Amino acid sequence: MYATKPSEWAQGSRAEIRAIVTHAFNVDKEGEISRAGIYSLLRLDIADARWEQAMAAIRDAMRVVGSKTYIRCYRRPAPDADWKPITVDLAKAGT
Repeated sequence: MYATKPSEWAQGSRAEIRAIVTHAFNVDKEGEISRAGIYSLLRLDIADARWEQAMAAIRDAMRVVGSKTYIRCYRRPAPDADWKPITVDLAKAGT
């Protein structure tokens, strides 16, 4: 889909930009690309048609695979006491 190779795009670019992109696409210990690194690329404001095309491709490839809802409960023994978090272990609730 994109005819430009990463090495071609990097030619003539500043070393800082090459380092940022290389860091974003480094894989972690499990062999996965760092999402935080990719998101950091999307926040960069670079006025270059090839960069904008690459960021559009990254946005198009992003998919939400799930979400979670969390509920936090607190209690306090007296109206003037500090709130204390209540830990609920649902895995042990049925035992």
